[in-house]
Amino acid sequence: MPSSIDTASPGRAIGSRWLAGFIASLRENSPVLALFALFLAVADGTAALLGETHRALDRVVPAYGGYLALSFVCFCAFFILWTLHITLIRKVSVQTGAFWRLLFTEFLSRERILLALPILALWPVMVLSFSLMKTLIPAIAPFHLDPFLHAADRWIHFGQDPWTLLHPLLGHPGLTYVIDRLYALWMFVMYLALLAQITSTGNRRLRMHFLLSSMLTWVLLGSGAATLLSSAGPCYYEQVVGAPVYGPLMAYLRETVQATPLFGFAAPPELIAVRVQDMLWSYYQQSDPDLGGGISAAPSLHVASTWLIARLLQTYGRWPAVAGWSFFSVILIGSVHLGWHYALDGYMSILGAWVLWRFTGWLLDLRTVQALLWRKPRGPIMTGD
Repeated sequence: MPSSIDTASPGRAIGSRWLAGFIASLRENSPVLALFALFLAVADGTAALLGETHRALDRVVPAYGGYLALSFVCFCAFFILWTLHITLIRKVSVQTGAFWRLLFTEFLSRERILLALPILALWPVMVLSFSLMKTLIPAIAPFHLDPFLHAADRWIHFGQDPWTLLHPLLGHPGLTYVIDRLYALWMFVMYLALLAQITSTGNRRLRMHFLLSSMLTWVLLGSGAATLLSSAGPCYYEQVVGAPVYGPLMAYLRETVQATPLFGFAAPPELIAVRVQDMLWSYYQQSDPDLGGGISAAPSLHVASTWLIARLLQTYGRWPAVAGWSFFSVILIGSVHLGWHYALDGYMSILGAWVLWRFTGWLLDLRTVQALLWRKPRGPIMTGD
């Protein structure tokens, strides 16, 4: 007759495996988790030094609400793609027990859940810290670099504003509308890429390479460099500098595009870029640290993060690379065409993202780092990219 100890041992063994897996997950994710903690401390410390009453976690509830909603959409997209792969490529019907076994041994495996859990749980902390730092930029370093960036843009592009070089090709309301909608997809694409790598159990080195590069991009480029290069961007040039240099571009976006019926609709379409630009300027005037608020032009986090996504997709083959670099091109061009950024912002972002990608790759190739993160590296963990 089994004793109570024998009866409890299976459950204790399962609990031990989950605990061991969670500890291994904390070790493997430690560089990203350390960045989360450091960035939160820097954001709150900077706010305290400036005498601001706001802190990064003030709006933690709405942040997690929006994050969970977006994560659920991404999860559904992943599940649909995984199901199509299982049924069409691996020929396993959803009506069989084999499909449901695969669901819990692959898609919702213990390894995947434990590996992803720490970063998934704390990701909004990173977003809140970044949002607070972005709203503090004008208090730390008031917008001062716009005249220089405008002059540098003209010098680099042979005496022309970059948007005027793009306008003969892109200056059509229908095309501008499409670029505007694609540009607005950036956040969804970025979250999709991040969640795909956060939950990836395949190439673990590539996973950490992308996640660490992305976090450093947010911290060093999106906050550090953005503070040193404090600027508002072409769409706010007249408000900040007092010269209507980009008046024709903004008039085209506000008056021409938004007054032109498109695609059979009588009501003119509203550009998302214009609406968000007005919203951010309103927050800036009211000194409202709303989640997702803050104004910063140089360097462009949109461009830098999309470059990293394209570089990641390049490791998966030709067609993923084509899709990634095509979307990157839309973001780079759209950032100028929609008045968000100077072209130089994008060039700096590309250089910065490339440097961080190379640096993190070098870092993860160090044996001491590999031993710290993975103890006994095996299989795809050590695969380069």
